[in-house]
Order: sequence, then C-alpha cells, then structure tokens
Amino acid sequence: MNSPLLLLATKLDLNVIHFFQTSTSDFGIKLAIVVSNIGSPQSFLLLTIATAMLFWLYKKPYYLVQFLVTLGAGGLTVYVMKRLIARPRPVEALIDISGYSFPSGHATIATLFCCLIMFAYKDHIKNLFTRLLFIIILASIALAISFSRVYLSVHYLSDVVVGILVGLLIASISVFVFENFFKKEELK
Repeated sequence: MNSPLLLLATKLDLNVIHFFQTSTSDFGIKLAIVVSNIGSPQSFLLLTIATAMLFWLYKKPYYLVQFLVTLGAGGLTVYVMKRLIARPRPVEALIDISGYSFPSGHATIATLFCCLIMFAYKDHIKNLFTRLLFIIILASIALAISFSRVYLSVHYLSDVVVGILVGLLIASISVFVFENFFKKEELK
C-alpha cells in the first residue's frame, strides 16, 4: 500500500523535520511560537468574533453568513480528517502539543480565514497596487502561521501543505456556492 508518491512524501517530511530540528535558533523558536500562537484556535476565535462584528456593524450579512458557515465547515473538516487519518505528530516537537498531526488545523484555518477576508474586501480596494499588497500581506500571514508549525516540529511539511490545500479548496467551494446560489440581497 506504500505508493512511490507516499514514500517520497514521507522521506521529504523526515528530511524537512530533521533540517529544522538541527538548525533552529532561540530567536527563531521564539518568533515561530509567536506566529504559531496567532494561528491558535483561541486567537482565531477572537479574530472570528471581531470580524463577524465588523461584518455586522458595516451591514454585510452576506459575508457574515459566508464567513461563519465556511469557517465552521473548515473546522469540522479538519476535525474529521484528523480522526480518520490519526497520524501521530513528529517526535521531538519544540513545544508541548497533543492530538493528531494530519492535516494542520493552523494551516487550514489560517488559509481559509485569509482567503475569506480577501474575497470579502477585494472589491472595496480600488487601487491595484493596494489590492495586491493586501493580498500579499494576507497570504504571507497564512503562510507564516502554516510554516511556523513545521519549524516548531509539531507538523510534517505534508500536514501543512495539505492543510493549505484544504483551506483553499473549502474557500473556493464557499465562494462558488455563495456567488452562484445565494444573492447578496437575500441575506440582508
């Protein structure tokens, strides 16, 4: 059942973990912990509440509903995948953590959150340079949160890559469904 692709991914995962475990610095670990904590469930809960309040305050119920439904679907997807696959975390993690490794919940939710914010505000930023900068900043935040997990050796590279892909897939499905089956006027 070990396909050549799976064997290659496992070898790459082990090489990346070994690289980070042998080349971390105290500053790098502290920085990765801060970045990783930005993507923690507690932080994203607070960010979700704040964002939902902004959508409500600025009378954007369409985006509020999409945001909450999609993040809920993302969280549920990660939970189910972790239980079904039950991949143990890498040994010798640099921080204490429990639970399963695959896929990375931090990577999935960070990607999903940032994609939804990009989608909700893309039309409000008229200047092309500013819009591009907005997208780059949000993508950088999601990537930094995602790869901080590999740096701290609490996830394999494949956990994070699949987490990002799951986040992108769910965000894409959400945008497709909401744009094609719900009218913004219906959710007011």
